[in-house]
Amino acid sequence: MTPRVVPLDSILAFEPGIRLKHDTVRDRYVIQGPEVLIELNETGTAIMKEIDGTSDLSAVIGRLAKTFSVDPATITVDVSEFCTALLMKRVLTT
Repeated sequence: MTPRVVPLDSILAFEPGIRLKHDTVRDRYVIQGPEVLIELNETGTAIMKEIDGTSDLSAVIGRLAKTFSVDPATITVDVSEFCTALLMKRVLTT
């Protein structure tokens, strides 16, 4: 069963107790919370830094597209699938 991808008008936020933290030992960002530790690559870090609890997913994609000088259509599916996976892991909420 394939999960539905998070709608572009969804406002995403971190679940309570979840935070984005720079791990100085690993020199990378991680998602940290109760019973959760996810190491992020540069792409995941860029996406998570844009999740602010007030912007919808289309705004997040727009900011990422501007930052990395790419067409929003190019990254929409990847960003949506990444956020959907984190919703399923109860890292993000809508």
